Amino acid sequence: MFNRLLLGSALLGTVLAITGCSSASTEEDETTNGTGEAGQSTDAVSEVIPGPVAKNSDGEVWAVENAWADKSTANAKKAGIAWPANSGLSWEEKYRKWIEGFAKVPGQRYGDTIRIETPWGKTMDGPVLECADVAIWLRMTFSSWYHLPFYLTGVVNGRTIYFGHFGVVDRDGNAVPGYPKFKTQYRDFESSFRSGSSWPSDPTLRTRHVGNDDGESGVAVGDKKLGDNDGAGSYLDELFLNKRAGYLFILLDGMFGSTNLADGANMFHITPESTNVGDVLVERFQAEGIGHTLPLMSSVTLPDGRMKVTVASGSMPRRQPNWEDTASSAGYFKNDNTGGVGNSYDGVPYAKLGGGIRRWRTPALQNGRWANIVPGEDRSVYISDDNLSAISARPARFTQLLAEDTPEAARDAALATIESARTSLRERPASCSARTKREEGFLALYDAVDKLGMSKSDADAQYRKLEDRVFGELEYNKSKTCCWNSTTSAMAQIVLDYAQDEQTKNESTGVCKEPTVFRSSNGGNYDLWKTYAANNGKRDQWKDWSEDEPCEQRGVQEDTVTARGIVLMCK
Repeated sequence: MFNRLLLGSALLGTVLAITGCSSASTEEDETTNGTGEAGQSTDAVSEVIPGPVAKNSDGEVWAVENAWADKSTANAKKAGIAWPANSGLSWEEKYRKWIEGFAKVPGQRYGDTIRIETPWGKTMDGPVLECADVAIWLRMTFSSWYHLPFYLTGVVNGRTIYFGHFGVVDRDGNAVPGYPKFKTQYRDFESSFRSGSSWPSDPTLRTRHVGNDDGESGVAVGDKKLGDNDGAGSYLDELFLNKRAGYLFILLDGMFGSTNLADGANMFHITPESTNVGDVLVERFQAEGIGHTLPLMSSVTLPDGRMKVTVASGSMPRRQPNWEDTASSAGYFKNDNTGGVGNSYDGVPYAKLGGGIRRWRTPALQNGRWANIVPGEDRSVYISDDNLSAISARPARFTQLLAEDTPEAARDAALATIESARTSLRERPASCSARTKREEGFLALYDAVDKLGMSKSDADAQYRKLEDRVFGELEYNKSKTCCWNSTTSAMAQIVLDYAQDEQTKNESTGVCKEPTVFRSSNGGNYDLWKTYAANNGKRDQWKDWSEDEPCEQRGVQEDTVTARGIVLMCK
């Protein structure tokens, strides 16, 4: 989405971008150098990918004091937020324990979100983020708290650079001009803070935003809730004693998205059976542009080998991580957009796009240079990027692993997926991903009820609602609506009110007509609903179309409804 990265003059040289579920913006303002979001690495992908030379510099965000594999060092033996003293766990295992300890609480707007605990005893509800940003935020936050190595690799202006605990550096470990000198520009209060004392604040950090949709109003942080003017910076100020980490995350939010998490330089493919808490499911249905990212909150293997998993994700517009139930979560893993069989609309095999279940690479020092590696304990479950057959087989395998016990349970799971998508569309009526998720839910429903003796047409008659037809599935690359991420719940209600009035009018004349699908038409406009809003005193609630993500289909005269998006009501 075309949101400005509101970093202020202290971050001159940083870039404007859209992240998480999206790809880069081309807009600029006075705080940018116009480079946009970091591209994927060009490094060869293997178990060990060399990174930058290890150097001390003024760009450092936090000092590395621990290695992810440590189990018996003095620091590793200490008790932590989710483990006892002398736990014998590696930091990777502790990362999973931390996430496993999250509480599920009501979200800011709808659904359930996560509640985390910090090392200083503060509990905080999840921040308002896009989807890939949730995964990055979790990993970076834990790394900074426990002084573990962390970095992401990207390409900016044709040059490979690294963003992490050392700041922003090139292959030689030198600070890249134009990015902050975190160590000298920002404060770290970790060593001076004492339990029971007032939480130190960085007033400048509190003014920072990652977009005009990052409002944190009502989000619980400790014993208070953030206010109407609070955005990402305020949340990060409450989260970190080391304020440098807050500034780094704002930069990462603006630079990295699902494309980068689908990059083998940052995460690696794993087998379905090894899926665990803290792993990340990535959806990629195109080489460039938006995708979806879903960190795992829970993963349980049953005695018969089947699994139960849950995921939580941000979205566009930004929202708190939405923690979905097992039924809704399972549907994502069975989708071919997660690296499965078939090709994207531009002819690229899904398996080559980097989607699927992935695990974080672990930074380790090797001969004076940082390297992002596949840890030794994960080599047996690692799938190389060129093993396309193993990558593409995973959604089908997840269909087996995440299968429900009975057709009735499968039916109920499909209905839960459908209702979850409906909820999203009532918040963001232009969402094409939610429309697709709903139709995938209906495909699962048809399969389940077929085993119960119900036909597809009978299932549609019983379970389809008017809103399912109004928000018909659209072809992404042929529909400009799919680029419109800033629609609102008020707009959704206007669309649904129009549809209901339309149906009432048709019924009064004894004529059955198909409801009008919410999409661009008649020269690529939405005048039908805009006029309806104005006639009903709601013109101020209707927002004009905006290119909230790079949109090659911006010039279409009429959006295209998919074949499965046409479900006739009048027969």
